[in-house]
Amino acid sequence: MNLIKFSPILVGSFFVALFVYSCAAIQSPSGGPKDETPPELIQSVPENGAIFFSGGRVELVFSEYLSENSISSAITVMPRLKEDPELIYKGRRVFVDFPDSLLSDQTYIISIDRSLKDEHGVFLKQGLQVAYTTGAKINEGSIAGTIKHIKPTSAQLWKIKSEDDLSMFYHREPDYVLDAADNGSYHFQYLSSGSYKVVSVEQSISGTIINPNHTILGLPWETIIQLGTDEVVIKMDMMMPEKLGTNQMTRAEWITGTWFKLFFSQNISGMFTLLPVQVFAEDSILPVIDLFLDNEDQTMVHIVLPESISHPGLVTFALNSIQQGEKTLLDSSKVTVRTDTTLDTTNVKISFPVKSYVHSIEEEMIVPLKISFSSFMEKSIIPSTLVLIQDSISVPLIFNWISPLTLEIIPEMNWSPKTNYQLHIHADKLKPLYGKTLIDSVTTVSFKTSNFIRFGRLLGQIDSGLPGKVVVQVKYLEKELKNFHAVVNSDGSFEMNRLREGNYSLLFFQDSDGNNSYSYGNLSPYRSAEWFFAYPDTVEIRGNWDMELTGIQFGKKSL
Repeated sequence: MNLIKFSPILVGSFFVALFVYSCAAIQSPSGGPKDETPPELIQSVPENGAIFFSGGRVELVFSEYLSENSISSAITVMPRLKEDPELIYKGRRVFVDFPDSLLSDQTYIISIDRSLKDEHGVFLKQGLQVAYTTGAKINEGSIAGTIKHIKPTSAQLWKIKSEDDLSMFYHREPDYVLDAADNGSYHFQYLSSGSYKVVSVEQSISGTIINPNHTILGLPWETIIQLGTDEVVIKMDMMMPEKLGTNQMTRAEWITGTWFKLFFSQNISGMFTLLPVQVFAEDSILPVIDLFLDNEDQTMVHIVLPESISHPGLVTFALNSIQQGEKTLLDSSKVTVRTDTTLDTTNVKISFPVKSYVHSIEEEMIVPLKISFSSFMEKSIIPSTLVLIQDSISVPLIFNWISPLTLEIIPEMNWSPKTNYQLHIHADKLKPLYGKTLIDSVTTVSFKTSNFIRFGRLLGQIDSGLPGKVVVQVKYLEKELKNFHAVVNSDGSFEMNRLREGNYSLLFFQDSDGNNSYSYGNLSPYRSAEWFFAYPDTVEIRGNWDMELTGIQFGKKSL
């Protein structure tokens, strides 16, 4: 029999290599379909809710291997300790080392927010809380609600400690922080009795001190939350605005000649006719020759001044604030812009319609087609300048200048649905005020019409008692259209006519300040938000139909 002899060195090297291979990594094997399952907390040691907790190590066990870099920012202890506990990463396990010197009869919460992710980059689905108490009974009080916002949010909770804290609480870090779920819900648990304040913020800044002037936030409609022993408070709902602060003029721009543009932080269309514009140049007040809203950008206003302005020179635009009751619709502002002697020598372009534009049309009325130019045009035009073609046939039309930049085209007979059109514009018959005419002798604008848009009606009946004047707001979910409002009648009925067919969301709110728009409240000075109720279902409006919603119940806000 032949014997195979192994060198001791070779054998030793083999087992060392085998040991290194088996111990080098703690992650799960690669390959297979992409993992999109969020990690879950499957165990805590000691168990969640343990009493007579004296500190030391807590072990958190997750369903998947975690990303080590996400641990430190995702896991916190509340209320805050003098020093943050040490966090130790071990693959699927995280150890939280508490100090031994904890307060007596205090419930401590390990909060895990949604920035925690597994090794594949999948984030936690919902914020979690694990609680321990140093006393004989864990606190069972809770505060829950829903946050309504377009971005991921967090709820921040302060336990009020003094009279000054009632108004100054947001000057310190929150006592409790919890990321809201995808549907906006949040639920603070294990709270002791006392007075609380809650504020919602965007998730990206959660856990920090709030600057009211630079933070988008939401407030509840309760001024303060009084929580009894083991009491459960629900419906502490909050709604956050999409943009920060009050609308204001942010800058001005000289374009050419006597043409200027004013830019605003938000849509200005609702108050455009009220704009209190004052213009100053060389210590004199200048009259405004023309003022109009941009056809495409509702945050921009065009303004024309007299020919007497200096080139070069400085022009100052000032706006006084616009108030509606206690609410400021427009902040006062002042901007200065410099003019110069530069002349515009470029060719005018057509900025709207854009390529592949579909013109929405209605059966009951002719919807004008708007043609926008890149520079001011003389408001004189001869009919042969414009030729509208449908299927190689000329279509009679009328036109109307609604501003020096925008021309309306209206066919004498209504548009045909789902039809291709061409508008031929002859450049030699257009007269721009600045620069040169269109570069091509004939410019063709091609577009298509939609089907006839149909409209329906919404009828509703609220069976709950009304908390005062209630406004119902509907928002179209498929395109950016303006919201529609109606005041609910004292008997709980409401009616909204001529709603474009499609899907809508419904919002009811108590219009406490009487301005027909929702008021989000204010931190400094503190003013709670208006009460609201978001209807849970999507409402479908069908053309030429009445949609009836009956038996609407607002529900209770606490148990």
